[in-house]
Amino acid sequence: MKAKIWTMERCPFCVKAKKLLDFQGIDYEEIQGFHPSWKSVPYIQIDGEPVGGFTELAQFLRRN
Repeated sequence: MKAKIWTMERCPFCVKAKKLLDFQGIDYEEIQGFHPSWKSVPYIQIDGEPVGGFTELAQFLRRN
């Protein structure tokens, strides 16, 4: 799996999302700023598919 994560400085949920990806052993590319189709950060895509924010990432990883 390969992820992309859109983040901003000092975003606690961005930090949590990156730690969760690290814990799961998922490589990711970090992009500073907002994704055009998502109004908050973090925004995560895995293998090119939209996942959503931190909460959606946690749910996705529990299911998979």
